[in-house]
Amino acid sequence: MRFPSILLPVLLGLLLAATSGCRSFEPARARREQTAAFTSNLAQMAATELAEPLSLDDCIRLAMTNNYAVRKADLDRRLYRIGKNVAFTAFLPNVAASAGYSVYDKEMPQQHEKRFGTADLTASLPIFMPSTWFLYAAARHGYAAAGVAAHYVRQGIVLQTTVAYFNVLVQVDTVAALASQLAAARETADRVAGLADEGLVARWEGDQARLAAELREAELNRARRQLDVLRGELLQGLGLSPDAPIELSGEAAEKTMPAGTTADLVLQALEIHPELALADRQVVIQDHQVRQAFCNFLPTISLFSTGTWTGNDLAAHAENWVAGFRGAWTLFDGLANVARYKAAKVERQQTRLERENVFLSVMVGVVAAEAAARDAAEGARVRRRAYDVAAAKWADYDAQAREGLLPLSDALDARAALDLAQVAWVQSRYQEQIALANLELAMGLTLVPEPQTETKAEK
Repeated sequence: MRFPSILLPVLLGLLLAATSGCRSFEPARARREQTAAFTSNLAQMAATELAEPLSLDDCIRLAMTNNYAVRKADLDRRLYRIGKNVAFTAFLPNVAASAGYSVYDKEMPQQHEKRFGTADLTASLPIFMPSTWFLYAAARHGYAAAGVAAHYVRQGIVLQTTVAYFNVLVQVDTVAALASQLAAARETADRVAGLADEGLVARWEGDQARLAAELREAELNRARRQLDVLRGELLQGLGLSPDAPIELSGEAAEKTMPAGTTADLVLQALEIHPELALADRQVVIQDHQVRQAFCNFLPTISLFSTGTWTGNDLAAHAENWVAGFRGAWTLFDGLANVARYKAAKVERQQTRLERENVFLSVMVGVVAAEAAARDAAEGARVRRRAYDVAAAKWADYDAQAREGLLPLSDALDARAALDLAQVAWVQSRYQEQIALANLELAMGLTLVPEPQTETKAEK
């Protein structure tokens, strides 16, 4: 028999071709190549995007393009769009073609030749299959929900970028304040050391002044390292290399507290919050899944047509067409359909409970975010006032200490308190803006830059 002898080499060739890919993969080389390519890409992006100081709007624009969470959300939406299109194919006819060539080793009866080819073409179209309507409806709502989810992801990235941007600005101001404090502490330490050498103050007071300078230096070094970390986190959110050089212009639109009482803010959030929109979609999807489960109790009817062709010259007909209706009805499958229908209804109840939980979570989130925004505003005012008081106290203590009316150690303690108050005030300057950004997200009000226009194939 010639056919098995030919098939064996073909199978061996396919096996060798399939295994050659595994042998050609070298993990170390693949890692080096990916590292080099990705590093080069990041360097080009940094050279293009970071040539000038960035405003907050510039950072948000970069994040909307390069952030990995945003890009993944867009890919998820594309998958849902493909799933919706696949669900729509249930309404279209199915057409299949097949062909073959048969070789008989022994002589066949008169109705068969020893060698002949065959081909057939089959088309079918469901004319009564209600589950397809509910399947497609659920897929449409799933695609719409994916769009809402992608928008909500973008809102979250806007907040994340805003927080990271202000954190860097806070740290830059903190480093500047600590550098100024260090210069003043060193000047004070030198002056007190000179007084100690002349015996005008105690030796331990000179040591206290030097310790204050060393503390300021340690805090400054720690703040500079933290600034590098915060810049890296901002760059990561922008989809850029964390070690790329970045400068911020500090330009940011001033945010204000939304008008209205707490109850008004809660009601506004309940009308537009994306999480509630997603929960509503999930409830509708689950309703369609319950209907789809019920359709398992119904029969299905389809129209079919099949054309056959054979090269067997001894056959009664070389070609033939068959057309008709086909129906199927599951009468008993061990009550599995009943169990699936009950499970679908339970899942629908779960979805509705989840929506109620989201409803309450949104309410609590708005209340908490509004309280945090008001706390941040009051905290900034209090810390500013505390800094003014500490500055006045230190000026008074320093003047009295220079005249010998007050121990020098008291003046040094007042200076330390002033330094702490200054850092606290600097760090609180942007906290109100961060808290207001959190409130906007809690209410679903975060503004997102307009996305690029979708192509017709992506809609």
